[in-house]
Amino acid sequence: MRPGLAAPARQVFANLGRALAAAGAAPGHVAKIAIYVAGHRHECLPAIDAARASLFADHKPAVTVVGVETPARPEYLTDVHATAVIDR
Repeated sequence: MRPGLAAPARQVFANLGRALAAAGAAPGHVAKIAIYVAGHRHECLPAIDAARASLFADHKPAVTVVGVETPARPEYLTDVHATAVIDR
């Protein structure tokens, strides 16, 4: 596992949970997510999967993991974009 990735990954998914709630959605409404990881390597996946599972539990939206060379800010190790479908 990449040192230092677990905590930022958990934080990103916690933030996503709050954003979903603010929009009147829940994790089960998410159809797909894209996870961007600075310097992504295969050994990053356990930390990412654990953070994802902390929000989504048994719900499994479609997932794409993208390695990025340079994040928007140097301290950003991961970012998540989600598409949720809610009925209004």
